[in-house]
Amino acid sequence: MKSNKDKRISSWLIVLLISLVILIVMAIISNAIQIGERLRQIHMSVEIAFYVLIAVVVLGGIVYPIVGVFFTPIFSLEKIHKADGSAKHKWCRKLANNLLDNVELTDEERDEVKGYLRCGDETDDKLIEFFDRKIRPTVNQEIFETAKKVFIITAISPNSMLDMLGMASANFSLIKRITQICGFRPSNVQVLGLYVKTLSMTLLAGGLEEMNIEEIVSMSIESVTGNASKISRIVGFVTAPIIQGTTNAYTTIRIGMITKNYLLNADLSQTRKELRKKSYTESIIMLKEIVKEGVEDNIWEPIKKFFGRKNEDTETTGENRMYWSF
Repeated sequence: MKSNKDKRISSWLIVLLISLVILIVMAIISNAIQIGERLRQIHMSVEIAFYVLIAVVVLGGIVYPIVGVFFTPIFSLEKIHKADGSAKHKWCRKLANNLLDNVELTDEERDEVKGYLRCGDETDDKLIEFFDRKIRPTVNQEIFETAKKVFIITAISPNSMLDMLGMASANFSLIKRITQICGFRPSNVQVLGLYVKTLSMTLLAGGLEEMNIEEIVSMSIESVTGNASKISRIVGFVTAPIIQGTTNAYTTIRIGMITKNYLLNADLSQTRKELRKKSYTESIIMLKEIVKEGVEDNIWEPIKKFFGRKNEDTETTGENRMYWSF
């Protein structure tokens, strides 16, 4: 049964969630109308197709993941450690069934899970250790792949509405995917808190797009060097999308890590401060790898190919010139 404190927190989170939803919907509608009016100059059918596409993205990428999470059963590994006697056996049985139903296991692993239920006092520790070993790498990979997509999409996105839609869709889908992998979800209060964070970061993504980061970076370089040059503008042009993509990717990682910790944290000896510190460390390590891959794949590789082709053209021209000189 919910305490009065939990009910008050839930009420405030619901109010905050609704407020954020209204703000984002207004921002998306405003941006969509502006783009739609420009598309109308091409043809009315193009404008209508654009609105239909936006509706599909909102319903499929935001509404569906939000609703889907609430159909997942509430559970946490902490409940197993906190329970005693028949209650502990009940939660261990739930965790074992979850593993058998939701995780890809070999026949040997399935027998191993069933055998843990006959281990007496060690049942909970063995099941949790097995669950963590099987689930955590999959969840981490899901977070990594989603954050990498967010880095690329928001780095090249030319519009704040696209940034907001991309961020919201990716993060809500990530929360849903993690709950699917685990087979259960956090409490209602925790889910509402995650959604508030996600929507707050969605607004931030839109705000970053409205800011002229390229201009800010170039001005900062000029103020330090005291020289307004093409180099500072080029640096601003190159680094602006990296900054924006990195910020949004880190947000996605943090949301994924928070969701993971809600579901996979079974160590009651760890304080919230220790968990946050561990989570931040994991997030930074993952972010470094994402930025490294994103920059190499989407910035340096195209530049190398461009200049490599240019050098080849130069060499070919030189060879042709030499050939015709004879």
